Amino acid sequence: MGKLYRPFRVNFVQALVAVWLAGKTLGQDSFYFNPHPKSRTVFSGQSVTLNCNVSNTQHIVFYWTLDNNPVTNGTRRFQKGSNLHITRVDRHKDTGEFKCIATNVTTGISLASQGAQLDIEWISDMAEIQLHSPPKEEDLVLGGEMMLRCKAEGSSNVSYMWFHNGNKLFRSDRIAIRHRRLQIDKLALQDNGIYSCRGVNKAGVVTSANSFALRLKSKDAPQILKLPQDITARKDDSAVFDCVYKNAVAVHWFFRNKDVPLTNSSRFTVYPNGSLALLRVRDGDEGMYRCVSVSASKDDPKQTYVAYLKVAFLRDITEDSFEPSVNLHEKTVVPRNGVFEITCNHPDGHPKPRLWWEGPDGHVINDAGHVRVDDTRLIIDVVTMSDSGSYSCIAENLAGQKRYTIDLYVSEKLKFSPPPVSKNLELGSNAKIYCKARGAIPPTVRWTKEGNEYFKWPPHIKDENGTLYFTSVRQSDAGNYTCFATSTQAFINTTIHVEVIVLPTFTVRPAETIAYEGYPIMLHCKATGDPPPTIQWDKDNVLNGFDKKRFQVLENGTLYVSEAHRNDEGKYGCTAGNSGGFRRTEVKLVVQSGESYSPNLVGAGLDGNENTMTKTVTITLGAAAVYMVLVMGLMIWCRFRRARRKALLLAQATADVAKSENGDAIQNTELKDKNGSVRKDQRNGGPAKSDGEGHSHSSGSHSHHSKRSRSSYDRLQFPRHDLQTVMLLGRGEFGDVFLAKARGIRDSESETLVMVKALHTRDENDHFEFKREMDIFHKLNHQNVVKLLGLCRDVEPFLMIVEYSDWGDLKQFLLATRKDTARKGPKPPQLSTSQIMAICHQVALGMENLSNHRFVHKDLATRNCLITSRLEVKISSPSLSRDTYAQEYSRYQFKNIPLRWAPAEAVLEDEWSTKSDVWSFAVFTWEVFMQAELPFANKGDDVILRLLRSHELHWNPPEGSPQSLWNLLFSCWNLSPKDRPTFSEIAMHIGEIKVDSKM
Repeated sequence: MGKLYRPFRVNFVQALVAVWLAGKTLGQDSFYFNPHPKSRTVFSGQSVTLNCNVSNTQHIVFYWTLDNNPVTNGTRRFQKGSNLHITRVDRHKDTGEFKCIATNVTTGISLASQGAQLDIEWISDMAEIQLHSPPKEEDLVLGGEMMLRCKAEGSSNVSYMWFHNGNKLFRSDRIAIRHRRLQIDKLALQDNGIYSCRGVNKAGVVTSANSFALRLKSKDAPQILKLPQDITARKDDSAVFDCVYKNAVAVHWFFRNKDVPLTNSSRFTVYPNGSLALLRVRDGDEGMYRCVSVSASKDDPKQTYVAYLKVAFLRDITEDSFEPSVNLHEKTVVPRNGVFEITCNHPDGHPKPRLWWEGPDGHVINDAGHVRVDDTRLIIDVVTMSDSGSYSCIAENLAGQKRYTIDLYVSEKLKFSPPPVSKNLELGSNAKIYCKARGAIPPTVRWTKEGNEYFKWPPHIKDENGTLYFTSVRQSDAGNYTCFATSTQAFINTTIHVEVIVLPTFTVRPAETIAYEGYPIMLHCKATGDPPPTIQWDKDNVLNGFDKKRFQVLENGTLYVSEAHRNDEGKYGCTAGNSGGFRRTEVKLVVQSGESYSPNLVGAGLDGNENTMTKTVTITLGAAAVYMVLVMGLMIWCRFRRARRKALLLAQATADVAKSENGDAIQNTELKDKNGSVRKDQRNGGPAKSDGEGHSHSSGSHSHHSKRSRSSYDRLQFPRHDLQTVMLLGRGEFGDVFLAKARGIRDSESETLVMVKALHTRDENDHFEFKREMDIFHKLNHQNVVKLLGLCRDVEPFLMIVEYSDWGDLKQFLLATRKDTARKGPKPPQLSTSQIMAICHQVALGMENLSNHRFVHKDLATRNCLITSRLEVKISSPSLSRDTYAQEYSRYQFKNIPLRWAPAEAVLEDEWSTKSDVWSFAVFTWEVFMQAELPFANKGDDVILRLLRSHELHWNPPEGSPQSLWNLLFSCWNLSPKDRPTFSEIAMHIGEIKVDSKM
């Protein structure tokens, strides 16, 4: 089995588990730091651990800050338990004040430790020699003075040593050494040679990378023309030192401090011009070589210049070269969608090796993109399955090349598969609730119930490998249940709600009944259950296919028929249903001709002398008399009111004439009724406006608009009896949503498959939203938006009839294309990238049309789009938030909202707009590429809500999507609505993306 790559994640997972569990408990624990982190002295490049703990660790979580900024776990610096560990101290990144923060999650109390600092001892990688005086090398002359300066930086005082031709210099009458300066007075020929320096402090020793060659000239003394240079040579290669003098009688070479000069041999050759050649360089040849000239005059001192030979080498890259360390015999396992980071440190070598990374394709990985290199650290931001393969860290210098290969295996990220959903359990039944999770490492799955002791269950409930077994469900089993999946890879949880219900039970069943044409009849049906069931009637398996003028379902469930007709004969079904399920019973109704009717037959149990026909005639005549009285009263009242108004008009006109005779010009005639309302004459001499016309906004224009709207919708009126129910799709905010066959709703088809939304609620806001949807699908005419085909508004519930497709909603289609789907029967092939882009383009065009007409959808998702067998997509709005897709909605501020599809301003401030639809479109696109996967399936609704509030909900592009689409998606997910693109821009951008049709 491979090794799971989890650098520094396990502690975070454990902390998260502790936060969640502890957050559910009550109580308050006091604590204090023991010990506080302490300041430390440490050398640069070494490891160090800052310790931190508290007196009582129950319910405590820790994190660290550096200069009040949270410390992020990485490959070099990370948290181990409560302590902070640094594998390689960096003087630039680890300078500042570290603090340990401890938080009690039950009380919310946080304590900060005293600050701790790292006193980092360091010294620069090399020293440098500079000529301080005189300013130019040409100004150095015999008898003059020379001052050299050695520059090496470090954390503490650096002491310096000086060397002449490899020999250490000491103070004398002519030589002064002051801190970093070397001063030589009265320069002489014997001072010629190579000067170097060395810096030393607590952190180490550095030697000057350069040297200074003093070349004083004398008339007859030997003078160096070509200085020998330091050489780095590969083993078994050749090396040549050049050393050319003028006026030299002979040139001798010495190795290190030996007094015997080198002579020509099988490996060493001294050429007449003074150069030295070495063949087949060995490790033992490494060191200092002295080139010494001999003068013709014994008075002239020997001139010596030195050079160094170093043999190039390169150590192996080992498992310990990596942070974190790796195992050669194990695969490195990374969860999909996770982040992978690993640092490859330079192996020891001379010259210092160059280091780079190569990917599985053998190409060098650069410093940009999805897979990139930062210095020597390999980073994969969002790991995908295609990132599996061999990654090589390669070091190279003159000695050769070293390579170490890591086999990276991308595993499935820990997730629920499928996520558990809220359930209704029948009282007294045996039931199961499943919770399954999968990941790179098999997780442990367990349940807990809110209010119970953790992982403790009553005797009738068992938790076995994530499955809850209920033996004889009780009322006390209702509540919130949380499923945990934990592994060394990650920790996830999800919460569901369990209701204990009682299935409907009939207390009164309808009986076989004989009715008589023209007379009323009642079919009794009554049921009990928890929650209380609702009663629905159907005739010959057609739901609610009744003449509402004669049929009525009473509050107690009885079906009342005011007047029986012969065609009412048939099978009547009574269905009692609640959230737990349905119970159904059928009864046959026989309707006989009214000619054979005898009062004694239908009046059994009543007064035998009562004549039903007489009663009916009496009631009818009485109702007619009342009606005539009301009509007469209304006519009298109208005539009286008209006479009063005529009198008022006459009085006003008389007053105006009087004013006119007195010379007063009538500019604007007004007449006020006793309610104080004013009517003004039209300036063109027309008649005065009526009461209704005076209030143009509230009644005038609105009434005209309403008339136009009513006349428009009246044309869509469709008879209910021409709807034949096929199946119930689910329940939405307004009520039931079902498939039906509509006879003759389209001229070209005898029967059309349609979707019907019923308005069962009386809530004013729901009525407004229902009307808003009607307006959208009625007023828009676009090939990518469903059309409103008909309405049933004669009686309640109101029905909205819209288009449906042969392949149903897009989400179910995408789920069916998955390779791991458990669905039976033929499966559609997976969509290609070009087909997915075509689907997104169609939806973008539909939403462009929607937004151009100033409509807002509010619930754009794959579940609310329809797809045909020709891959044509239409925007719809089933919004099955009550059952079928209940897990995709969240209850917030007394409303069901699509939390995972909505931006922060829509969720938190109820600011729904075209820009919030743009955000939802980007989520829709993510869904299509991810084959209808639930966004952020590993996060609960409360976590999503918290991330929206803090603006920390970050989206990643979907797997398999073209990179040319990513910037568009990120702009759609912009936190600022005004910075999001319009649907016109989206449609144009997607239309311009070129995708290989074979992809």
